[in-house]
Amino acid sequence: MKTLVKNFLLSVSSPERPKLSEAEYLKAEIEEARKKINYAWNRFDYAAPEYVELAVLELLLVETHYCLLNKRYRIMLGINKPFFSFDSHLQYHALYGTFFNTSSH
Repeated sequence: MKTLVKNFLLSVSSPERPKLSEAEYLKAEIEEARKKINYAWNRFDYAAPEYVELAVLELLLVETHYCLLNKRYRIMLGINKPFFSFDSHLQYHALYGTFFNTSSH
């Protein structure tokens, strides 16, 4: 009886999706990281004063993860143009961006 129910459920279930290629998987991860960045910025924008430091660290973490995913994706595609330099990378982080963008305020 148990086997009959299992076979019935397998026949009714949706067909399996094809496996994602590594590039497609990385693109999905990059998109997920973008969503996390937006969420972290929202948390930073509305953070109570005692949570600002935590929100900045969260931003630093998700932005670094996003940068690493992009770097891996570019390497996979064979793009050899320098994408990452430490100085330019720091300009995009929430914590360090304030130091680099003080002249634009």
